[in-house]
Amino acid sequence: MSETFEAQDAEAMVELGQRLVRRFEAGDIVFLIGELGAGKTTLVRGMALGLGIREPVRSPTYTLIQVYESSPPIMHCDLYRLTSASSIGLEDYWENHLCLVEWPERLEGQVSATWLVSIEFEGEGRVIRLSRSPTQGS
Repeated sequence: MSETFEAQDAEAMVELGQRLVRRFEAGDIVFLIGELGAGKTTLVRGMALGLGIREPVRSPTYTLIQVYESSPPIMHCDLYRLTSASSIGLEDYWENHLCLVEWPERLEGQVSATWLVSIEFEGEGRVIRLSRSPTQGS
């Protein structure tokens, strides 16, 4: 079962992230799926804000992994620049962080998602679909 949301601008995407993060917990692995510029990092910014993070949240495109101390702690990774994400240390975070993964196809089956978030362009806004991963049940 999935839920669908709409966001007309970046502010609405941040607000949605603040609401959605309440559903997640440490050990959840959230695959963020969408084209370049769809708003994946903007949604993460809202999630971080919802957990009390006040520092700037930027895409870790070059650093690959960014960790934020919150409850639960967040591990945000952007795998866009990689062909494979093996051997970069992500496994250190799976069990005790809320893991937010952009470009999860680079994981090549290393781990299964707990949640899937799909972001698609619709006009000037975005349509966001949230669902439990099929491997996690409903």
